[in-house]
Amino acid sequence: MNVNTVKMRFIDALCPPALLYLLFVTIQIALDVSMGALLTAGVKTVFGIGTVFVLDALCGIDLGIVSWAIVATPFIVTSLATAIAMGLDADRVVTAKVKEAFESYPEEESSDVTEESQSASDDYPFSTSSPIE
Repeated sequence: MNVNTVKMRFIDALCPPALLYLLFVTIQIALDVSMGALLTAGVKTVFGIGTVFVLDALCGIDLGIVSWAIVATPFIVTSLATAIAMGLDADRVVTAKVKEAFESYPEEESSDVTEESQSASDDYPFSTSSPIE
């Protein structure tokens, strides 16, 4: 038997919640690999395969509704949290509080700043020390 036909039979035999989760995890793993997070991708691969087998086993013993609940719950909770935050206008409230706290924070003038270090910081705005000459 060809290896590719075994893989396709496995994917064809998966129940819909397990197949959806497999697709979701595959996208996450691809994004992790593209960003260079190989350890994270490896951990997600192991746990993803395990979760796919658990979801498929739940479908196999006529607990497909539990599989759907496990797959759908994170999406539902995220959607509800986003809708509530948008409805409460939470982003503007938090931004206003942060801006208010930032503006009321006193600026401290350091008396030991010399002209040389000031001119070095003007030349190298992202550096805290003077350049090596």
